[in-house]
Amino acid sequence: MSLRTRILLFLFVFALVPLLMAVVINLPLVLERVDSFYREAFLRDLRQDFRDLDQHLASRDANVRLLARLPEPSLLSDERDRNSPRVDFDRARYSAWINRIFTDERDLIEIRFLDARAKERFSMVRDPRNGLWVAPPASLPPLPKEQLEAIRSGAIKDVVYSPVRVDLQASDPRRIISLQMMGPIRFQGRYRGAVVITVDLGGLVRRDPNTLWALDNGEYLHLPGMAEISGNAFRDYPGLKRLFSRREPVLWEGSERRLIWVPMLVTEGGTPLWVGRQVDMTPLEAFRDELVNRVMVIVLGLIILLLIAARVLASRVERIGAELLQGIRTTLESDRPVIFEWHDTRELEQLSADLTRLSQQHASQAMRLRRSMQELEQSNRYKSEFLANVSHELRTPLNSILLLSKMLADKESGLCEEQREQARVIHKAGTDLRALIDNILDHSRIEAGKLEIHCDPVDVGSLLEDLRRLMQPQFEQKELDLVVELTLDAPRLIHSDADRIAQILKNFLANALKFTDSGEVRVIARSAPSPYALELAVSDTGIGIPADKQVHIFEAFQQADGSTSRRYGGTGLGLTISRQLARLLGGDLRMISEPGKGSVFSLLLPSRCEPGTVDLASLEGAYPELGEERLEPDGMLAASAEEPDLNGDRVLLVEADVRTQLRLSQLFKRWGALVELACDADEAQETLEEDARIDILVFDPQILDARACDRISELREGDRPLQLIALDGEAGAMCEAVAAARRVSRPVDPEALRALLLGPHQPAEDT
Repeated sequence: MSLRTRILLFLFVFALVPLLMAVVINLPLVLERVDSFYREAFLRDLRQDFRDLDQHLASRDANVRLLARLPEPSLLSDERDRNSPRVDFDRARYSAWINRIFTDERDLIEIRFLDARAKERFSMVRDPRNGLWVAPPASLPPLPKEQLEAIRSGAIKDVVYSPVRVDLQASDPRRIISLQMMGPIRFQGRYRGAVVITVDLGGLVRRDPNTLWALDNGEYLHLPGMAEISGNAFRDYPGLKRLFSRREPVLWEGSERRLIWVPMLVTEGGTPLWVGRQVDMTPLEAFRDELVNRVMVIVLGLIILLLIAARVLASRVERIGAELLQGIRTTLESDRPVIFEWHDTRELEQLSADLTRLSQQHASQAMRLRRSMQELEQSNRYKSEFLANVSHELRTPLNSILLLSKMLADKESGLCEEQREQARVIHKAGTDLRALIDNILDHSRIEAGKLEIHCDPVDVGSLLEDLRRLMQPQFEQKELDLVVELTLDAPRLIHSDADRIAQILKNFLANALKFTDSGEVRVIARSAPSPYALELAVSDTGIGIPADKQVHIFEAFQQADGSTSRRYGGTGLGLTISRQLARLLGGDLRMISEPGKGSVFSLLLPSRCEPGTVDLASLEGAYPELGEERLEPDGMLAASAEEPDLNGDRVLLVEADVRTQLRLSQLFKRWGALVELACDADEAQETLEEDARIDILVFDPQILDARACDRISELREGDRPLQLIALDGEAGAMCEAVAAARRVSRPVDPEALRALLLGPHQPAEDT
C-alpha cells in the first residue's frame, strides 16, 4: 500500500469514523424513542377506549350512595320484626321504588342490605327475563370474608370496590365476571350497616371482538355471546408468561405481530385480568424507513465531501513525504548530502533548511566515522596479531623457568628445605603465568582468525573419565567431591574437537573449584534439545553469580565482581574463550546461577562440527560496514574482473549455517549491498513483515514455511522487483512464488553466484 493511499485512508477514516459513530449511536436511539412514543400513544388510546368503565363505575358509585341514604329503617329489622306487616309493607314499597329508579341499569344484578353485624336483612335480584327487581328465589352466594369483616368492624367510611370476581363455572352468565361495591348506611349519625350491589362486567368484555381478555395463568376469558377462542395465551404468544410477571403494561413482539397487554382489573386472587389488543405498526414502519433513508442520503453526501477533501490533502502530504523519504534514504545510504527545498509555508521552509543542514552534518560525520572504523579495525587486527606473537614468544623462556624451578624444588637438587620451598613458589607462580599466557594466546588466535578446529570421533565417556582423573587431585586437595555422570539418553559418540571440548570443561571445573568451598561439583552428560545433540553440564554448590552480573560474565576480562579477582584470582578470560570455542564447534553455552546456591554451566554441542579455520568475530555478528573489505582465508573475496553492482540494494539471507552466513554476507557487502540475516522461519517472517524493501532474497528452501511464502508472493506482486536465490534444495516444493527462484548449489561458489547476479533475472537451473 502506497504512502498516498495510507494517508488518504487515514484522513478519510479519521473524519468518517466520528460521523459513523454518531449515526450508529444516535439513530438506534432515535428509532427506539419513536417506537416508545408510538407504544405509549397506543397504550393511551387503549386506556381511553376503556374510559367508559371508569365513568360507568362512577355512576354506580352514585347508585350505592343513593341506596345507602334512602332505605327504610325497617329494611334492617332483626329477626323478630321480619314477619310484621309494617316491615313487609315497607319492603314492598321500597322494591317498587327500586324498580322505578333502576330500570335501565341492566348491569346491576343484585342489591343486599346488611346490618352492623354483617347479617343479611334484605336482598333483591334482577330477573334476567323481564329485568324487574324481585326477591331472590334462593339464597345468594355468600360474600367474601374480607367484606363481611369490613362491614362488621365499621371500617367502611365511603363507597369501596371489591376485587373482580371471575367464576368461569357460574350457572348465571351475569356472574362469570362481576364486581361488588359497598357503602355505609347511617341513621341519625349512627352506623347501622351497609348496602352491597353486584355489577356485571360481562358487557365490557363482549363490547370489542378485537380485544382479548386473559387471566393471569394465560387462559382466555369466554362469555356467552363471544366468539370461542381456543388455546392458551402463553402458547399463542411465546414469552408472554414472563411479561405477565411484571404486572405492568407490556408489549409482546412476534415475527409479524405486536400486541399491547394491560392489567386492567384486579381479581379476588390478587392477580390481574389482562386486556390485549394488536398494534398496527404500519405507520411506524413507514416513518422509520423514511427516517433511515434520509439519514443514509445525508451520510453518503458527507462521505463524498470527506473523500474529496482527504484526496486533496493526501496528495499534498504524499508529495512532501516522498521527497522527505527519498532525502532521508539518500542521506543514510550514501555520503552525499541532500538539499531540501520546500516553500509552501514558513514552517515547511524552516524544516527544509534544518533537514538540509542535518543531512550535510550526517554526511560529514559518516565519512569521519568510516575512516575511524577502518583505522580501529586495522588497529584491532594489529593488536590481536601482536598479542598472539608476543604470547607465543613468552612461552619459550617461561617453559625454561618452569623446568629449572621444578628441578631445584626436587629433593635431589642438593638445596636446603627453605631454598626448595622458594623454588616451588617460583614454579607455582610460573605455572599461573603460563595459564594466563595460554588464555591470552587462545583469545588472540581466535580474534585473529588463526585457531584451527579438528573434527574427529570423540568418545564422550572416555573424555569425561580422562577429565575426572586429571582434575581429581585438585578437588581432593580442597576436600570437594567430583562426580561424573553419563545419562542413558546421552549420545556416546560425536564428531568434534576433543581438545577444545576438554579445554572448555576444564575452564568450567576450574571456576567451580575456585568458587566452591564445600559440597560437590558434578559433571553430567545428557541429551540436548534440537538443534544440538549433547549437553555437558558442570554444576557446583559455590557462591553463585548475581542476576545483574550474569549478562557480562562471558565478556572478555570480566568477572561477576571485581573483588573476586583479588580473592580468587584470574583474568576473566576463561568463560570468554569457552564461549568462543563452543561457537567454533557449532555449539553454544548456557548458564543458570543463583547467589549462595551455586551455578550450572552447560556446553551444547551438535553431533558433528565442521573443521577449518574460522574468524569467530563473524559468528558474533561483527560484520564489516560498507566500504570495508575483509578477506576470508580461502580468498573468496578476491577482486573479480566484473562484479555485480549492488550499491544500496538490501539483501535478506535466510540461512542456518553460520559459515555460509559469513561467506555470503561478506561477499554481498563486497558488492555494495546491505545484508540482513535470519536463521529460521520465524526470524525470516519477522524481517519480511517489518521491512518491505528487500531487493534480493537468498534462502534455504527447507527453512521457509507457508507464511513466509505468502509474504514473498505479496512482495513480488508489488512495485519493486524482487530477486529470489535458493541455496540448493527443491525450490518449487513450497509455493509458486519460491518456485520462481534461481538456484545455486552448496557449497556456494563465489564465481557461480557472481555469474548468476550478472545474468538476466529469470528462474534458472542449478548452477
